[in-house]
Amino acid sequence: MPDALSGLRGPEHGVVVLDHHLAWSGRREFDLDDEYDCAALYKIVLEEGVEDDICRLLNRNLLLRRWADLIPARQVRALWENRFPELRNLRPSPRVA
Repeated sequence: MPDALSGLRGPEHGVVVLDHHLAWSGRREFDLDDEYDCAALYKIVLEEGVEDDICRLLNRNLLLRRWADLIPARQVRALWENRFPELRNLRPSPRVA
């Protein structure tokens, strides 16, 4: 886990291909511009990644925009929200009908 959210310097748009050690049993390509893909990639990286993976693949702005919509394991969410209290009060993004 990084010391600060500013350490998250991953891409904000485009397709990301995960390394085998993160996506060892399934899909490896995720489009960050697709809500479902982005949430799936962030869940994998938050739960399975080491600090280098997290800093290289996650983007601070995207994490802040999507945090409330992400569904990582309960322990992972608690760990991140304890380390970065600014994440606790973020609200889900409005849904378009």
